[in-house]
Amino acid sequence: MWQHPAMSLTTWSHDGGLYCALFTETGVDGSRLGHFELSAARLVPSGIPSVPDSPAPGPTALTVVAPALDPGDQPVVFFGDGPTLPFAVLQHFVAMVAARLEGAGT
Repeated sequence: MWQHPAMSLTTWSHDGGLYCALFTETGVDGSRLGHFELSAARLVPSGIPSVPDSPAPGPTALTVVAPALDPGDQPVVFFGDGPTLPFAVLQHFVAMVAARLEGAGT
């Protein structure tokens, strides 16, 4: 059975910087795959004065790839060429990923 990809974007600020966590899940049933990306955020102008600018992911600093529904497979972490990030931002991101993986039963 085909399932539509799931996607969510979470932004937060830390010490005057804006950061993004992008989560995407693709695949079918036992072959689902979760991608978590951490980056500094950039603001995209709305082009309309009455509408605020929107945060969007910048260059990826860290990616976690996690096979879903298979406790035998462990998540894999990749570090990108993006800018360095404060450790507190990494801690927040890891807590978000862990909470989502625990909720998925992995």
